[in-house]
Amino acid sequence: MKSETKNCQNCKKDFTIETEDFNFYEKMKVPAPTFCPYCRMLRRMLFGNTSKFYKRPCEKCKKVVICLYAEDNPSKMYCNDCWWKDDWDGTEYGVDYDPSKPFFEQFIELRKRTPFVALESLYPSLVNTKYTNNSSYQRDCFMTIYADYDEHCAYTQMSYMNKDCMDCYRLRKSELCYECVGIANCFNCKWSEELDTCVNSFFCQSCYGCIDCIGCVNLINKRHCILNKEYGKAEYYEKIKELNLDTYEGQQQMKKMSEEFWLKAPKREYHGNSLNKNVTGEYVYLSKNTKDSFLVVGAEDCRFTQLLSIKDAKDCYDYTGWGDRSSLLYECYIVGQGAYNNKFCSECWPEARDLEYCYYCIQGKDCFGCVNLKRKQYCILNKEYSKEEYFKLKEKIIKDMKEKPWTNKVGHIYAYGEFLPPEFSPYGYAETMASDYNPLQKTETEKGGYNFYEIKKKDYSPTLDNKMLPNTFLEIQGSIEKEIIQCSTCDRAYNIHYIEMELLRKMNQSLPHSCPTCRHERRFNRTNKPVLYSRKCMKCNTDIKTPYSLERPEIVYCEKCYQALVY
Repeated sequence: MKSETKNCQNCKKDFTIETEDFNFYEKMKVPAPTFCPYCRMLRRMLFGNTSKFYKRPCEKCKKVVICLYAEDNPSKMYCNDCWWKDDWDGTEYGVDYDPSKPFFEQFIELRKRTPFVALESLYPSLVNTKYTNNSSYQRDCFMTIYADYDEHCAYTQMSYMNKDCMDCYRLRKSELCYECVGIANCFNCKWSEELDTCVNSFFCQSCYGCIDCIGCVNLINKRHCILNKEYGKAEYYEKIKELNLDTYEGQQQMKKMSEEFWLKAPKREYHGNSLNKNVTGEYVYLSKNTKDSFLVVGAEDCRFTQLLSIKDAKDCYDYTGWGDRSSLLYECYIVGQGAYNNKFCSECWPEARDLEYCYYCIQGKDCFGCVNLKRKQYCILNKEYSKEEYFKLKEKIIKDMKEKPWTNKVGHIYAYGEFLPPEFSPYGYAETMASDYNPLQKTETEKGGYNFYEIKKKDYSPTLDNKMLPNTFLEIQGSIEKEIIQCSTCDRAYNIHYIEMELLRKMNQSLPHSCPTCRHERRFNRTNKPVLYSRKCMKCNTDIKTPYSLERPEIVYCEKCYQALVY
C-alpha cells in the first residue's frame, strides 16, 4: 500500500503510515494503528510502574511486603513467594466469553479479580536479592530496576551484566562504576556519560578506549588527560591530588566544571556506534534496519521500539522493554526472553508464544485475553479449551471486536488492533513510566482518560542533616546505616543500605547527599528523550534528525562531521 496520513485518536495530530509499515501490519494480520507513535508508546508505558513502592499485606499469606500497589489500590496483590507458588495457576478465575458484552469490558473485570505480583521480576532467578523490580538474574543486589544478570549492584536502572556498580543509569558489562549514565564495558568510572571501554575515567563524556582521564569529552584511545589536555604520567597524578576527588566538595566542583566544558564540544546527531546499519533514533547500538527507536541494542527490522536492553529483537513494531531473542512482536510492553508472535501484550515471559491481549501471562502459549495466568495453553479469559475450541472462539471474539468496538470513558474507540486501554492498567498515571516521559497534572490526566492516583507524601523524621555528612568515606564514624538523612534536594529523607556501604567503601566514594529518587532523576534528565527533531548540522548544514531541539545549547554535528572531528 502507499503511505497514508492519519489523525491520532488521542492527541489529534497527523501521523504518516509508510508502505513498509503496512507490509508489517499485513504480516502480523493486524489493522493499521489509530494512535500516533508517541501516543502508542505512552499508552504502553501506562503498564510500567518501575519505582513507586508501597507497603501492603499479601492477600494470601497476610505478610506485609514492599510492592507496586498502594494500600488503597483496589487491585489484588500476592507477595512474590505466594504468587510464584504452584498451588494456583490463574485458571481459578476463568470465565466464559459473553458475546453480548464488549470484550474489553469483560477483560477489565477479569483483571480486577486476579492477583498481581508484589514486585515484577523473574523471581526464581533471583539470589539474595529481595528488593528489585523489572529484573531477572540478580545476585546480591539492592534496588536494581530494569536490570538483568547483575551482581552486587545498588540503585542501578537499565542495567545488564554489571558488577559492583551503584547509582548508574543505562549501563552494560561494567564494573566498579558510580554515578554514570550510558556506559558500556567500563571499569572504575565515576560521574561520566556515554563511555565505552574506558578505565579509571571520571567526569568524562562521549569517550572511547580512554584510561586515566578526567573531565574530558570526545576523546578516543587517550591516556592521562584532564579537560582534554594530555599530561605525562607523573604530572597527571600530581594534578589529581590538587583536585581532591576523594572528597564530596571536590567532586561537586569537578562535576560543575566538567559539565560546562562538555557543552563547548560538538555532539553527534544521535548516540550509537559504528556497528549500526541503516538506523534512526537515539541510543541505538548493534542494530540494523531499525527506525525511530530509542535505547535499543541488537534490533533488526524494527520500528518504534524502546528500552530493548538485551539483544536480539527482530521484526518488531511498537515494542517497549526487554528484547533477548524476541521476534514478531507488535504493541507489547515487557515481553521478552524468547518471545515470539505476540500482540497487544504486557508482562508476558519467558518463551511467550502466540499470545494476544494478555497481561502477566507467564510462559504461556496460544492464549487470548488472559491475566495473571501461569504456564497454560489454549486459554481465553483464563478458561482452558481444547485446541479446536480455542481457535474457533478466538476467531469469533476478534470478529465481534471489529464489528462492535468498545468506547472508553473519553470516547476513544477500541476495536481489535488497539493495545490495552488505560482503564486496564492497575496504576495511576503518575505512578507509571509514561509520567516520567510526559508528566501531566490531574486535569490533564483525567482529560486523557488515564487513571488518576495522587501519590501521598511520606512523613520523615530525619536524624541527620546532609550538611553534617563527612566529606570523605574515610571520615565516617559510628553506624551511619542507622541514620535517617535529610535529602539536600527535596523534602524526602533516606538511609544508607549495607550493600551501598560495601560499594562506597570499595570505591572510596563519599556518601551521597541526596535521596535515591533525586539521584535517579538527575541521571534520567541527563538522558535525551525519545523525540526526534529536524534541523541542520552546525558544521556542514546538511539535514539531520536528532534528539537535540533547536532551543538546546548543544553544538550538534551530523555523523560524518562528528567522526571527522574525533578520529
